[in-house]
Amino acid sequence: MSPAIPITADGGFVSSDEPSPEYWMAQLKAGKEEALAHLMARFERPLFAFLHRRLQGEGGVVQELAQEVFLKCLQHCQRFEEGRPVAAWLFTLAANAATDHLRRRGREVPPPETFDAPDPHQPSPWESVDQSRRIQALKGALEGLTPRQRAMVLAYYVHEHPVKRIAQDLGCAEGTVKATLFQSLQKLRKTLGPQP
Repeated sequence: MSPAIPITADGGFVSSDEPSPEYWMAQLKAGKEEALAHLMARFERPLFAFLHRRLQGEGGVVQELAQEVFLKCLQHCQRFEEGRPVAAWLFTLAANAATDHLRRRGREVPPPETFDAPDPHQPSPWESVDQSRRIQALKGALEGLTPRQRAMVLAYYVHEHPVKRIAQDLGCAEGTVKATLFQSLQKLRKTLGPQP
């Protein structure tokens, strides 16, 4: 799960007015690693659901493979072909990761799903049913951050301020902001645990 993105300060969901995944991939290819957080925010849940189906509920492995997909995205972003949908590329990476995992485990590989990449904006059934509980859990997890961590997370993910502006506002280096955002997301993921 990508915990900080879905809510706004008033508890609603962030609008989909943000730039396209292709924009963030171009930023990532240009060396702006913080763009990966935007891709994770957009695709982590759909990839998690896809891997959960593909691995037939091997929950502990699903989160690990989802993280592996984003690590490969970061490591191999230069291989991404312009004009190709980012969603299709990420879901191909996920399908390959699931197939490799099943082969290592000696299980029969299920036939590949034919897919145009799922629409990442369409909520899965569990998202619709469990939305209120997850928002409350997220708000509680945000309270578990230090005031500085919470300020940076809200500034970056909710108010969409660039790292440079956050660094200026808080009087610290951009690298400190990036490191704090990364640590904060890790802390939130640990607090919230894996999501179905």
